[in-house]
Amino acid sequence: MPLSANVVHITLNARGGSERLAVSTINALSAAGYEVTLTTFEAPNLETIESAYGRVAVKNIKKVRTIDIFADQNGASSSGYDITINTHGDMLPFFKQSFSPSNAVTYCHYPLAWYLAAINESNYSNMLESMKLRCMPAELHEKYIQSAQESYKKMMENSAVLTNSQYSRDAIFKTFGIDSTVLSPPVEVEAFRDACLDSKGRDDYVLVISRFHPSKKIENAIILACLLKQANIGKGMNIVGNISPYEIGYYEYLRHTVQKYGLEDYVCFETNVELSRLFALMRQSKVYLHPLPGEPFGISTVEAMSAGLVPVVPDTGGHCEFVPHRYQFHTFRQGVGAIASAMSASDSERYKISLSVQKFSSSNFSSQFQRLIESLANATASIDQNRMSKPEMVSPSPASYPQSKHAAAA
Repeated sequence: MPLSANVVHITLNARGGSERLAVSTINALSAAGYEVTLTTFEAPNLETIESAYGRVAVKNIKKVRTIDIFADQNGASSSGYDITINTHGDMLPFFKQSFSPSNAVTYCHYPLAWYLAAINESNYSNMLESMKLRCMPAELHEKYIQSAQESYKKMMENSAVLTNSQYSRDAIFKTFGIDSTVLSPPVEVEAFRDACLDSKGRDDYVLVISRFHPSKKIENAIILACLLKQANIGKGMNIVGNISPYEIGYYEYLRHTVQKYGLEDYVCFETNVELSRLFALMRQSKVYLHPLPGEPFGISTVEAMSAGLVPVVPDTGGHCEFVPHRYQFHTFRQGVGAIASAMSASDSERYKISLSVQKFSSSNFSSQFQRLIESLANATASIDQNRMSKPEMVSPSPASYPQSKHAAAA
């Protein structure tokens, strides 16, 4: 009988970096012989996932079901799987009493949920409550959020925690005192390198790739675009990314900001583009700009580097561990200088930058993840063997318990 694995994720339909991690985890488990279940709050759109990640991703999703993240508090405490992997451990509290570091894995991109719950951040609170699929009385709201935070802490303390960078590892240790393991997320570096690295059509364009969400701080890119235009540096900036119906307001705010600063001839937005269009923009551009300080890793940064773009990033975050120091900035003025320098990079430097991120390939992730799961399985087998080799303790019968005087009198 094959081993069983449960991959837990909020939704695969967002098609972001954490979703690619979930799909790669499913593929790695399936290749290792596990029967995989996907547990999610939103049934995946298989056609959309296939277009984003390939047919093998859909093939390996054996079963999809909807869950309640706190179901085990009122139901079974056992997961029923040989191993459970939460690939959305930055946001999703998912805990069962049977969890231990030998049968549960949490991939925590950054311990966001702990901090968001602590301050009762409205968007996060609304997301958690929407998972209950019903309205919640105001008097129960605070108790519910507290319960989510407690579940998150238990999940982190009772699982093998993986994370994406030393930056995130330090944050997890500071928050929970947990020594997590760095396993960089998977990136399709070969696909971006093959499609874009040898481009002969690069020009002085800056490319930004980001989901349109307030947390991504895309307005920082617009500020830099304003300074670049004032300094007559570059021909323009393309800002590309997926957008959900819930974030139209933020997108309109960004468009209004571009109009306010008179940047319509310098900044261009493109939403929900096909991969072929993204490749075309990468082949056209010289510089990739990441606008968010404190980015835990930066999958889009690695994709751009693979494609031959020179990355320019804030000097705080996980991307500082692989982006050359001369292309990191602390102030906007420093950012302008870094972008100007990146535009003049030679082809040989672009090749060197592209090769430097080969270590983040999906194949490397898969092999490292499989070794990790194998070590957990071996540890579990060793524990079971030790239990079998020891004589069982026999509990005394109720009649043998010492009784108090009151009990005897009764």
